[in-house]
Amino acid sequence: MDAYPIAPDYTWEIRINSFETGPDRRLRLSSQLKLQQEVGELHLSAGGLGYEELYRRGMAFVLTRTRSRILRAPVMGEAVRLRTWHRDSHGPRFYRCYQFLDGEGRSLIDSVTAFALVGVENHRLLRPTVFEQFGLREQPQRRGDCPDPAKWKLPDTLSPAGERRVRWSDIDCNGHLNNAVYADIACDALPGGMEGRQVLEYSIAFVHEATEGEALALRAGVGAEGEAFPHWVAGDLPDGRRCFEAQLFMAPAAVQKG
Repeated sequence: MDAYPIAPDYTWEIRINSFETGPDRRLRLSSQLKLQQEVGELHLSAGGLGYEELYRRGMAFVLTRTRSRILRAPVMGEAVRLRTWHRDSHGPRFYRCYQFLDGEGRSLIDSVTAFALVGVENHRLLRPTVFEQFGLREQPQRRGDCPDPAKWKLPDTLSPAGERRVRWSDIDCNGHLNNAVYADIACDALPGGMEGRQVLEYSIAFVHEATEGEALALRAGVGAEGEAFPHWVAGDLPDGRRCFEAQLFMAPAAVQKG
Protein backbone atom coordinates (compact mmCIF):
# COMPACT_ATOMS: atom_id res chain seq x y z
CA MET A 1 0.00 0.00 0.00
CA ASP A 2 1.49 3.33 -1.11
CA ALA A 3 0.10 5.59 1.63
CA TYR A 4 1.05 9.27 1.51
CA PRO A 5 1.35 11.51 4.60
CA ILE A 6 -1.49 13.85 3.63
CA ALA A 7 -2.82 16.06 6.45
CA PRO A 8 -6.58 16.11 7.18
CA ASP A 9 -6.76 19.70 5.90
CA TYR A 10 -4.62 22.50 4.54
CA THR A 11 -4.74 26.25 5.26
CA TRP A 12 -3.24 28.83 2.93
CA GLU A 13 -2.66 32.39 4.13
CA ILE A 14 -3.26 34.74 1.20
CA ARG A 15 -3.88 38.39 0.41
CA ILE A 16 -6.33 39.29 -2.35
CA ASN A 17 -4.39 40.87 -5.22
CA SER A 18 -5.72 43.68 -7.39
CA PHE A 19 -5.63 41.46 -10.50
CA GLU A 20 -7.92 38.94 -8.76
CA THR A 21 -10.73 41.47 -8.34
CA GLY A 22 -13.23 43.18 -10.61
CA PRO A 23 -14.28 46.83 -10.98
CA ASP A 24 -16.04 46.61 -7.59
CA ARG A 25 -12.75 45.48 -5.95
CA ARG A 26 -14.37 42.20 -4.92
CA LEU A 27 -12.81 38.81 -5.63
CA ARG A 28 -13.95 37.58 -9.04
CA LEU A 29 -15.67 34.21 -9.20
CA SER A 30 -12.99 33.01 -11.60
CA SER A 31 -10.25 34.09 -9.19
CA GLN A 32 -11.99 32.23 -6.39
CA LEU A 33 -12.00 29.05 -8.47
CA LYS A 34 -8.33 29.49 -9.39
CA LEU A 35 -7.41 29.87 -5.72
CA GLN A 36 -9.40 26.75 -4.88
CA GLN A 37 -7.67 24.85 -7.65
CA GLU A 38 -4.29 25.91 -6.30
CA VAL A 39 -4.98 25.21 -2.61
CA GLY A 40 -6.20 21.70 -3.46
CA GLU A 41 -2.94 21.07 -5.32
CA LEU A 42 -0.93 22.51 -2.41
CA HIS A 43 -2.75 20.18 0.00
CA LEU A 44 -1.99 17.02 -1.96
CA SER A 45 1.52 18.15 -2.95
CA ALA A 46 2.43 18.71 0.71
CA GLY A 47 1.91 14.98 1.18
CA GLY A 48 3.73 14.02 -2.03
CA LEU A 49 0.61 13.32 -4.10
CA GLY A 50 0.38 16.39 -6.34
CA TYR A 51 -0.56 16.59 -10.01
CA GLU A 52 2.76 15.28 -11.32
CA GLU A 53 2.78 12.25 -9.01
CA LEU A 54 -0.80 11.36 -9.89
CA TYR A 55 -0.02 11.78 -13.58
CA ARG A 56 2.99 9.49 -13.21
CA ARG A 57 0.58 6.88 -11.88
CA GLY A 58 -1.72 7.38 -14.87
CA MET A 59 -4.45 9.31 -13.05
CA ALA A 60 -5.85 12.83 -12.99
CA PHE A 61 -8.71 14.62 -11.27
CA VAL A 62 -11.25 16.50 -13.40
CA LEU A 63 -13.93 18.83 -12.07
CA THR A 64 -17.52 17.85 -12.75
CA ARG A 65 -19.49 20.32 -10.62
CA THR A 66 -18.84 23.14 -8.18
CA ARG A 67 -21.07 25.16 -5.86
CA SER A 68 -20.35 28.19 -3.66
CA ARG A 69 -22.20 30.32 -1.14
CA ILE A 70 -20.80 33.81 -0.72
CA LEU A 71 -21.55 35.54 2.58
CA ARG A 72 -19.19 38.38 1.72
CA ALA A 73 -16.74 38.42 -1.16
CA PRO A 74 -13.16 39.20 -0.06
CA VAL A 75 -11.95 42.57 -1.28
CA MET A 76 -8.71 43.83 -2.78
CA GLY A 77 -5.87 43.84 -0.25
CA GLU A 78 -7.74 41.76 2.34
CA ALA A 79 -5.84 39.06 4.23
CA VAL A 80 -7.72 35.78 3.97
CA ARG A 81 -7.24 32.19 5.11
CA LEU A 82 -8.27 29.59 2.56
CA ARG A 83 -8.86 26.17 4.10
CA THR A 84 -9.55 22.93 2.23
CA TRP A 85 -10.07 19.25 2.97
CA HIS A 86 -10.97 16.07 1.15
CA ARG A 87 -14.38 15.10 2.50
CA ASP A 88 -15.51 11.80 0.99
CA SER A 89 -16.62 10.01 -2.16
CA HIS A 90 -19.98 8.86 -3.52
CA GLY A 91 -20.13 6.61 -6.55
CA PRO A 92 -17.46 7.86 -8.97
CA ARG A 93 -17.30 11.35 -7.40
CA PHE A 94 -14.85 12.81 -4.88
CA TYR A 95 -15.93 15.80 -2.80
CA ARG A 96 -13.58 18.53 -1.62
CA CYS A 97 -14.62 21.42 0.65
CA TYR A 98 -13.22 24.95 0.79
CA GLN A 99 -13.65 27.85 3.21
CA PHE A 100 -12.48 31.44 2.81
CA LEU A 101 -12.13 33.00 6.28
CA ASP A 102 -11.48 36.61 7.28
CA GLY A 103 -8.92 37.75 9.85
CA GLU A 104 -11.33 37.01 12.70
CA GLY A 105 -12.06 33.50 11.45
CA ARG A 106 -15.51 34.38 10.10
CA SER A 107 -16.66 32.56 6.99
CA LEU A 108 -16.63 34.56 3.76
CA ILE A 109 -17.16 31.84 1.16
CA ASP A 110 -18.09 28.17 1.54
CA SER A 111 -17.64 25.91 -1.44
CA VAL A 112 -17.90 22.24 -2.44
CA THR A 113 -16.46 20.77 -5.62
CA ALA A 114 -17.10 17.34 -7.10
CA PHE A 115 -14.26 15.63 -8.97
CA ALA A 116 -13.96 12.50 -11.06
CA LEU A 117 -10.77 10.44 -11.24
CA VAL A 118 -9.87 9.48 -14.81
CA GLY A 119 -7.11 7.62 -16.59
CA VAL A 120 -4.78 10.05 -18.36
CA GLU A 121 -4.49 7.89 -21.48
CA ASN A 122 -8.14 7.11 -22.17
CA HIS A 123 -10.05 9.54 -19.89
CA ARG A 124 -12.13 6.65 -18.59
CA LEU A 125 -13.63 7.00 -15.14
CA LEU A 126 -11.77 5.26 -12.33
CA ARG A 127 -13.59 4.10 -9.22
CA PRO A 128 -12.68 5.78 -5.91
CA THR A 129 -11.44 2.40 -4.68
CA VAL A 130 -8.44 2.88 -7.00
CA PHE A 131 -7.51 5.91 -4.90
CA GLU A 132 -7.80 4.14 -1.55
CA GLN A 133 -4.26 2.77 -1.89
CA PHE A 134 -2.89 6.27 -1.23
CA GLY A 135 -4.38 6.49 2.26
CA LEU A 136 -6.23 9.80 1.84
CA ARG A 137 -8.46 10.20 4.88
CA GLU A 138 -12.21 10.61 4.39
CA GLN A 139 -14.11 12.96 6.71
CA PRO A 140 -17.79 12.54 5.77
CA GLN A 141 -19.08 14.38 8.85
CA ARG A 142 -16.91 17.44 8.24
CA ARG A 143 -19.04 19.77 6.17
CA GLY A 144 -19.17 23.49 5.57
CA ASP A 145 -22.27 25.62 5.08
CA CYS A 146 -22.52 25.03 1.34
CA PRO A 147 -24.64 22.10 0.12
CA ASP A 148 -23.22 19.70 -2.45
CA PRO A 149 -23.53 20.61 -6.13
CA ALA A 150 -26.87 19.35 -7.41
CA LYS A 151 -28.29 18.50 -10.80
CA TRP A 152 -31.01 20.70 -12.31
CA LYS A 153 -33.18 21.07 -15.39
CA LEU A 154 -32.63 24.20 -17.42
CA PRO A 155 -35.79 26.17 -18.17
CA ASP A 156 -37.03 26.11 -21.76
CA THR A 157 -37.13 29.92 -21.88
CA LEU A 158 -33.41 30.66 -22.26
CA SER A 159 -32.56 33.11 -25.04
CA PRO A 160 -29.49 33.30 -27.29
CA ALA A 161 -26.72 35.28 -25.55
CA GLY A 162 -24.03 35.45 -28.20
CA GLU A 163 -20.96 33.37 -28.89
CA ARG A 164 -17.74 32.87 -26.94
CA ARG A 165 -14.75 31.59 -28.88
CA VAL A 166 -12.12 29.73 -26.86
CA ARG A 167 -8.76 31.48 -27.17
CA TRP A 168 -5.19 30.40 -26.46
CA SER A 169 -5.18 32.42 -23.21
CA ASP A 170 -8.17 30.40 -21.95
CA ILE A 171 -6.38 27.05 -22.21
CA ASP A 172 -4.68 25.35 -19.26
CA CYS A 173 -1.92 22.74 -19.01
CA ASN A 174 -4.40 20.01 -19.94
CA GLY A 175 -5.14 21.65 -23.30
CA HIS A 176 -8.73 22.56 -22.46
CA LEU A 177 -10.67 25.65 -21.43
CA ASN A 178 -9.72 26.19 -17.79
CA ASN A 179 -12.57 25.54 -15.37
CA ALA A 180 -12.25 28.97 -13.76
CA VAL A 181 -12.87 30.72 -17.09
CA TYR A 182 -16.42 29.35 -17.21
CA ALA A 183 -17.27 31.65 -14.30
CA ASP A 184 -16.11 34.67 -16.34
CA ILE A 185 -18.14 33.50 -19.33
CA ALA A 186 -21.24 33.14 -17.14
CA CYS A 187 -20.80 36.60 -15.61
CA ASP A 188 -20.29 38.19 -19.04
CA ALA A 189 -23.46 36.57 -20.42
CA LEU A 190 -25.58 37.13 -17.30
CA PRO A 191 -29.01 38.67 -18.02
CA GLY A 192 -28.93 42.25 -16.75
CA GLY A 193 -25.14 42.29 -16.44
CA MET A 194 -23.02 42.46 -13.29
CA GLU A 195 -22.99 46.22 -12.70
CA GLY A 196 -24.44 47.10 -9.29
CA ARG A 197 -25.03 43.45 -8.40
CA GLN A 198 -23.29 40.72 -6.46
CA VAL A 199 -23.46 36.92 -6.54
CA LEU A 200 -24.83 35.25 -3.40
CA GLU A 201 -24.57 31.67 -4.62
CA TYR A 202 -23.57 29.94 -7.83
CA SER A 203 -23.09 26.49 -9.30
CA ILE A 204 -21.36 25.36 -12.48
CA ALA A 205 -21.69 21.98 -14.18
CA PHE A 206 -18.73 21.06 -16.41
CA VAL A 207 -20.27 18.71 -18.97
CA HIS A 208 -17.87 18.45 -21.94
CA GLU A 209 -14.44 20.00 -22.41
CA ALA A 210 -13.81 22.82 -24.88
CA THR A 211 -10.58 23.35 -26.82
CA GLU A 212 -8.89 26.28 -28.52
CA GLY A 213 -10.76 27.65 -31.52
CA GLU A 214 -14.15 26.21 -30.62
CA ALA A 215 -17.02 28.68 -30.42
CA LEU A 216 -19.51 28.19 -27.60
CA ALA A 217 -23.11 29.12 -28.43
CA LEU A 218 -24.46 30.78 -25.27
CA ARG A 219 -28.00 30.97 -23.95
CA ALA A 220 -29.15 32.78 -20.82
CA GLY A 221 -32.26 33.65 -18.85
CA VAL A 222 -33.88 34.17 -15.46
CA GLY A 223 -36.08 31.58 -13.76
CA ALA A 224 -38.65 34.27 -12.90
CA GLU A 225 -38.67 38.02 -12.40
CA GLY A 226 -36.58 39.33 -9.52
CA GLU A 227 -33.13 38.81 -8.04
CA ALA A 228 -34.26 35.98 -5.74
CA PHE A 229 -34.77 33.63 -8.69
CA PRO A 230 -31.97 31.71 -10.39
CA HIS A 231 -30.16 33.22 -13.36
CA TRP A 232 -29.00 30.71 -15.95
CA VAL A 233 -26.22 30.57 -18.52
CA ALA A 234 -25.47 27.56 -20.74
CA GLY A 235 -22.94 26.98 -23.50
CA ASP A 236 -23.00 24.44 -26.33
CA LEU A 237 -20.11 23.14 -28.43
CA PRO A 238 -20.15 23.45 -32.24
CA ASP A 239 -21.34 19.83 -32.55
CA GLY A 240 -24.36 20.59 -30.35
CA ARG A 241 -23.11 18.91 -27.20
CA ARG A 242 -23.58 20.78 -23.95
CA CYS A 243 -20.29 22.23 -22.68
CA PHE A 244 -21.36 23.82 -19.39
CA GLU A 245 -24.30 25.11 -17.38
CA ALA A 246 -24.25 27.77 -14.67
CA GLN A 247 -26.84 28.80 -12.09
CA LEU A 248 -26.40 32.08 -10.19
CA PHE A 249 -28.40 33.81 -7.46
CA MET A 250 -27.98 37.58 -7.40
CA ALA A 251 -28.60 40.56 -5.11
CA PRO A 252 -28.02 44.32 -5.31
CA ALA A 253 -24.39 45.02 -4.45
CA ALA A 254 -23.69 46.05 -0.87
CA VAL A 255 -21.94 49.39 -0.43
CA GLN A 256 -18.22 49.00 0.19
CA LYS A 257 -16.83 50.96 3.13
CA GLY A 258 -13.55 52.84 2.98
